[in-house]
Amino acid sequence: MNMDVISLGELIAEFVRVHRGVMHDVADLYMGPFPSGAPAITIDSAARLGLNAGFIGVVGNDDFGHMIINRLRRDGVDTLRVIIDNDSITGLAFVAYDQSGSRRFVFNLKWSSSAKLTPSLINPDYFTGVRVLHVSGSTMYIGKGPRDACIKAMSEARRRGVLVSYDPNVRVELMSINDTRELFLNSLRLVNVLLISEEEVNVLMGGGGALENAIKLLNKGPEIIVVKRGVNGSFAVSRGNQYHEEYAFEVNEVDPTGAGDVFNAAFIYGYLKGWGINQILKFANAAAAIKVTRMGPMEGPGGINEVLELMRKGKQRGVK
Repeated sequence: MNMDVISLGELIAEFVRVHRGVMHDVADLYMGPFPSGAPAITIDSAARLGLNAGFIGVVGNDDFGHMIINRLRRDGVDTLRVIIDNDSITGLAFVAYDQSGSRRFVFNLKWSSSAKLTPSLINPDYFTGVRVLHVSGSTMYIGKGPRDACIKAMSEARRRGVLVSYDPNVRVELMSINDTRELFLNSLRLVNVLLISEEEVNVLMGGGGALENAIKLLNKGPEIIVVKRGVNGSFAVSRGNQYHEEYAFEVNEVDPTGAGDVFNAAFIYGYLKGWGINQILKFANAAAAIKVTRMGPMEGPGGINEVLELMRKGKQRGVK
């Protein structure tokens, strides 16, 4: 079966603090485990929206690893290239929110099964018929093996005419901002669509405004740059100075983790359907809005109809 979209990277069991304002340095309650990992969230969401989706990664031969594989399979993701490794444990993440809603992560990734993703697991034949490869920068911060695997996948995709979407997904817990910036700028030559948050584009470009920075990045390789702005919606710029913007939807936030990854999946869906950019942005905003109303990073829309319903009936911020 030819794939609409494939991805690769970390597969994580995630635990989230029950109470906001309680950091990881005190005894308190966590919820979980939740299946997670930025590229896995995107690919799972893409499958639930109706795309043929596949994933390349490694989990440990433990309860967490089997939980993640079962979830991906249940949602329709091809997991034939997810390896179960007997000599490592599945990656772990612990998330806490301070009172302002900012997140603090503790990861066990560099010594987990996710670190065993290497270029040898990237089979060029898997790219036959694929339309989109999605890569998350967080995978590249884990170590040399995952980083080289991502670069090989991106290079193979570009060689075959497969569109490459890329979310830098900055994680200072895994790589310093200076090293992240260098890796980010060097990777853009292999990217068609850049999906980046407003905070990330400004940090990686050393300050300034998001629109100004996005326009500068168009000269680095991408054909279109999408900036995710949370409650302020999203905008896109493309070559020829084309600008499009859409407002976010008003919802009650429960858990924002994973919203950007769900946005990515929805954007890819609309892009593959050939929609106009404004329609794609509105659809992606709606999908991300549904995600933040639910606890757990992978708990986005159950299908396309749920997103379309919010687009029809929901209220967008800033729209009278």
